[in-house]
Amino acid sequence: MNCQPHRRPAGSGFWRIAGGISLALSLLVLSGCALSTPAPTATPTKTKMPTFTPAPPTATPTEVPPTATETPLPTPEPPTATPEPPTATPEPPTATPVPPTATRPPATRAPVQPTAVPPPPAAADPCAGIGGDGCKWRVTGGPQFGQNGGLEIKLQFLFIHGGRNEAQGSYFVWLEKDGVKLPVPDSVRSVAGSSNQGPLGPYNYEYAMGVDKLPGNTVAGHYRMWVLDGNGERDSRDIEFDAPADQGQIWIRFDQS
Repeated sequence: MNCQPHRRPAGSGFWRIAGGISLALSLLVLSGCALSTPAPTATPTKTKMPTFTPAPPTATPTEVPPTATETPLPTPEPPTATPEPPTATPEPPTATPVPPTATRPPATRAPVQPTAVPPPPAAADPCAGIGGDGCKWRVTGGPQFGQNGGLEIKLQFLFIHGGRNEAQGSYFVWLEKDGVKLPVPDSVRSVAGSSNQGPLGPYNYEYAMGVDKLPGNTVAGHYRMWVLDGNGERDSRDIEFDAPADQGQIWIRFDQS
């Protein structure tokens, strides 16, 4: 009996099983060899062994790694910003406006009542506050001037009541030349009921004054005067005039109507 260990051929799974059985048998044989007292001989039982010798594999199967390579997941690309659409350029308005389809009627307003305009204030009385009877006498003729050599002024005035054309008496004047009061006496007054005819017109008051009593010793200048009644109260507005040089003849008509 060969007690050497039986080598199993390398092979497939089948051969691995067969090798296992052979190994078990070999162990049993070795156990028999180790016994010092030979056991009684028994009729050996033949073990059916395979009559064929398996051919060794031509190639050792090698575990081939799978050929399929795991493909990594694609890295997602960052989202691309979508460009905003260009802003539409508004069309220019047409030259002719399109009338609205529906027109709202204008609101009706109540007519505005005109505001009553107050009448203008009455004109101030030009004769108020001047004393006496105010504007009792008004100038209705003149002043007129006549040549007299320029050596004096000669006043010839007519005081009448126009309604009856009658000469009125007891009136005289306040007279100034260039702002200076002239010495016209109160005793010289108009004569009632009659008048005289002078070179410039009728008169019922007359008074003369030489240039020696006039400012500047000349007839030429600016004069201002008003009428006084018998009580010395003012009875007219101011009467102003400028006398030319050498024309000292002065005529004025006063009317009381």
